[in-house]
Amino acid sequence: MDSITHLFFGGAIAAAIAPKQHRRAALLAGMALNTLPDLDVFPLMLSDDPVVRMTWHRAATHSWLVLPLAAWAIWWFSKRRGGRVAQSPVRWWWAIFACLMAHPLLDSFTVYGTQLLWPLPLPPMMWSSLFIIDPLFTLPWFVAFVLAMVAGSKRWGGRALAAGIAVGVGYLGWSLLAKSMVEREADRALAAIGLADAPRFSVPMPFNTLLWRVVAM
Repeated sequence: MDSITHLFFGGAIAAAIAPKQHRRAALLAGMALNTLPDLDVFPLMLSDDPVVRMTWHRAATHSWLVLPLAAWAIWWFSKRRGGRVAQSPVRWWWAIFACLMAHPLLDSFTVYGTQLLWPLPLPPMMWSSLFIIDPLFTLPWFVAFVLAMVAGSKRWGGRALAAGIAVGVGYLGWSLLAKSMVEREADRALAAIGLADAPRFSVPMPFNTLLWRVVAM
């Protein structure tokens, strides 16, 4: 997903798990944590090979086999420094862990694919049910983030986060349902012209999940 979505997505996740008295700090920490996996773009900019830039992005820094170690290192360092993480180490561990692991999972819903199990020699995970920028998906995370920041430790801030996360996850579910509906119709159309067994690929058009493109070979 785009970087803006990752900011609010990560902030909402971290704030929903961290103690309510740490909510505002968790919103900001979540923004930073959910951005970390995409920092691999900076060393890749040193390469002038577009294939290298494509295949190495969303690799080691997006791996579910690597990120738990990164989460533990960040949590351990933060706990040793004292402060909020030391005050509530268990809640903050889960906030850091979930925030990092959620980034590549969300990326897997887009068309570019994510190497969730790097370095295992497996194809990237790619469900292709969201366009890389989808304002309707970003909106509930943004609204939840803003309301939680305003609320601080008040109870309704937690409710706003829960509602925003529920709507955001529901939208992901809708995107998968929409994809299955589109592919079912594509199967019928291709079968009618004798291409029932043709390889095909479906992807949502920019900024929505209502208009789709299906390519068959």
